Amino acid sequence: MTKRLKAEKHQQRLGREIALKASFMNATKWKALFAILKGIHFQFECKVKLLLDAKIRTFSIPNPNNLIKEKYIEEYWGVFELREIEWILISLKTEFQNIEELEQKLQEGKLFEYETSKAELKIYGYK
Repeated sequence: MTKRLKAEKHQQRLGREIALKASFMNATKWKALFAILKGIHFQFECKVKLLLDAKIRTFSIPNPNNLIKEKYIEEYWGVFELREIEWILISLKTEFQNIEELEQKLQEGKLFEYETSKAELKIYGYK
């Protein structure tokens, strides 16, 4: 199978999966979220779950101005499109940080669909 055919099949599968879910994010909202996360001085770890991938992967918050063609992110494990993100999990690294501070920053701008626990915040692209 050629790379182009493989990419087309991936996009078709992605489109079918997206059609089955409630969507909460678009490229503009992901970029706004990344800007918020880049602007805070918290130490945190991120994990990402993509729609067509069962794996939960380590993820670095990108600079929103450095996306490939405004909609792709490159990680050491591969390249993916913003619309592929099912959710991002943010885990605070120290007990001295407060998830409520991060939640407050999220409530200042665009509307985000998320859940919180004591030391984690999960932001949904789809549910």
